Amino acid sequence: MKNLRRSATAVACTVLAGSALLAAASVAAAGSETRSGQRILSWSDMVKLTQRTEDQLEAAKAATEKYRDINKAVADGFVAGSPDVPGEGIHYVNPGRLDCTFEAARPEILLYALLPGHTQHQLVALEYAIPYACMPQTGPPPGGFAGSLDVWHNDEPPPFWTLDAWLFLKNPDGVFAQGNPRIP
Repeated sequence: MKNLRRSATAVACTVLAGSALLAAASVAAAGSETRSGQRILSWSDMVKLTQRTEDQLEAAKAATEKYRDINKAVADGFVAGSPDVPGEGIHYVNPGRLDCTFEAARPEILLYALLPGHTQHQLVALEYAIPYACMPQTGPPPGGFAGSLDVWHNDEPPPFWTLDAWLFLKNPDGVFAQGNPRIP
């Protein structure tokens, strides 16, 4: 019985210490969203990306910055490929980029959304797509960004593995989350 009490006490102390660390981290987290004046710790605030991953993401953002202007995306071969999907936006696909390789600076899909306070669609994220013909749906996911934090999905109706990178609109669920709760 004494061991059970000691274990319960140790667990309680661990939980309290962990909560204190999370609270401290949430106060220190730069760029966190706030509610009622208090900082909220997001998944992306808790996860540290490797320098190599951050470098790849910065290169991808720099290479796609021009696509903030949707007309430039259309001129470069991107076409509307979906209706407005809640939590994601409209998918603009470049069919000429659909191949078997992952290139951080050359996404196959751009995500645009009509955000509150805006009158035109805004570039919010990049999406990468690898056809199942290259990487079977039942196999391991394709390689992508450095590290193990990118999350490929194979539950899309089109026959592709997909990976989102929220580089133009902060996603409280993380840079590689499939959807963004900030997108209507």
